[in-house]
Amino acid sequence: MRWLVDNNVPRGVTTLLLDLGYEVTEVRQALADNAADSAVAAYASAESFVLVTHDRGLARRCLLAAIPHLWLRTPEPQDEDRIREALPAIEEAFAHGSIRVVASRRTLTIGRDERQVSPDR
Repeated sequence: MRWLVDNNVPRGVTTLLLDLGYEVTEVRQALADNAADSAVAAYASAESFVLVTHDRGLARRCLLAAIPHLWLRTPEPQDEDRIREALPAIEEAFAHGSIRVVASRRTLTIGRDERQVSPDR
């Protein structure tokens, strides 16, 4: 799985994913710091990345364009821990063709069907 980490996501998330052996690119590395959401979404799609973002507008754009993305709805200081504990379920969702995973403090919402699963699934 290849990850594209948006500028609004703490660098600890990038470090976590790299430490776990994933290919990770930060938007700030690949595009301009102020790249438009449309450019970020297009890049994620063209390069077959799963986008990680806090941005509601970008997450919506990805959903409408069927671009796989992890929309973080957690306070930024909790992002790294939330991803670490939920990563098996996140990976499974994307492996089975989901295009959206929303991670909140206590639940994961997967795909378009708003199905919720526990973080330790």
